[in-house]
Amino acid sequence: MEEERIYFKAKGAKIEGLLSLDKRPPKGSVIICHPHPLFGGDMDNTVVVAITRIAAMWDFTSLRFNFRGVGESTGTFGGGTSEQKDVKGAIDYLGEGRKLPVILVAGYSFGAIAGLPVGAHDERVRGLIGVAPPLEMFDFGFLRNCPKPKLFVCGDRDTICPSSKMEELFETLSEPKWLRILPGIDHFCYDRRGLLERVIGDFLERIAQL
Repeated sequence: MEEERIYFKAKGAKIEGLLSLDKRPPKGSVIICHPHPLFGGDMDNTVVVAITRIAAMWDFTSLRFNFRGVGESTGTFGGGTSEQKDVKGAIDYLGEGRKLPVILVAGYSFGAIAGLPVGAHDERVRGLIGVAPPLEMFDFGFLRNCPKPKLFVCGDRDTICPSSKMEELFETLSEPKWLRILPGIDHFCYDRRGLLERVIGDFLERIAQL
């Protein structure tokens, strides 16, 4: 898998990203949002890289990027609100600039609270992936009326995204939806390739067939 370093505009910032390249026409495209910037999160996070690799395996283009104030991205941390503008900029870059099909938004941890609200309301986004959304820190009630396909992944030892809370939220969401609780996994161990590959790969396959 090859990647090209790119830059795109977001309101109030210039954002650094890596766009995966493939000679074959992609089945779709995935925007991947990294974990909390103030705790070392960036686009090179192991889970973000794992999702990038999985997307390539299923012939999806991916765009991972640094939120404002991280790496070469300009601007400053915005508590999740400003970062939603970065996600909007990524959708604009793929949807309008590159004209890539089937845009999905995937977020790991903090990346879920930045990415999923934008993806839920933007008509260009076809589906959502939330890996360990931080339910102990943020309200994800905005997902309750979202009719788009949704995949959620959490671990049974995750204290920031407790599986019990994930199950409670999941029950309130509309179809289509999928939830996988991974055994023996805490909030920081989602980069194990075998555990994520089949779960996310199956979801990408479903989306490609819609």
